[in-house]
Amino acid sequence: MLLSHNVDYQFFSIGTKIYSCYCVTYRDKAVMIDCGPLSEKEVIEKNLSKDFLFAIDAIFLTHAHGDTAGNAEYFSMLFNCPVYASKPSLEFLKKGAYKRPGKDHPYVKRAGSAGGIVPKLPAFIPFEPCQHVEPLTKAVAEEYLGKDVQLLMTPGHSEDSISLKIGDTVLIGDAAQYNKRVLAPVFVDNEAQLARTWETLIGLKCKQYLSAHGRAFSVDEWINS
Repeated sequence: MLLSHNVDYQFFSIGTKIYSCYCVTYRDKAVMIDCGPLSEKEVIEKNLSKDFLFAIDAIFLTHAHGDTAGNAEYFSMLFNCPVYASKPSLEFLKKGAYKRPGKDHPYVKRAGSAGGIVPKLPAFIPFEPCQHVEPLTKAVAEEYLGKDVQLLMTPGHSEDSISLKIGDTVLIGDAAQYNKRVLAPVFVDNEAQLARTWETLIGLKCKQYLSAHGRAFSVDEWINS
């Protein structure tokens, strides 16, 4: 579904039941942002076919959780395209699993009796390893998405999380989600980092924040939540 467009860019949502991924087109390039969980591979592929009669040129991952990167290897093979992610993501993507938080993790402790389910969240479910993933650098981002793209380190939900700002739109992965209002992600690896990330993202004052969960939202909706 087309979300927005301007002279050079189009932003498409590839919706699933539990995780939203996106495609951004720039001139003759098409980049898939995140790939969703293994459980929704067929839905994502079906929705891709509605809007895209051409190949995906590259896949960018905002972080290496299983509900973000679970289908990276599959869609990389399907479209014969490279996969890019932040350097801290690479080891997890090549193993096909993100490190599970232990019982001493601060978030697990605060979850109390519910803490036992945290390591079983979709984010930590093993997935098909992606062996040929490469570092996502500013130069790579600009190669596919032009000089207007900004690559931002936005840890908090996970240590390897990044965001991509393109004009008045920013793709934020799991840094925040919209469910009637802007909320923190279900799992937070580091609350202090997430607080700084929110300051950074809100400070961009973008018209459109594209999150992994829920609909797009504006900076005004975020500030007034």
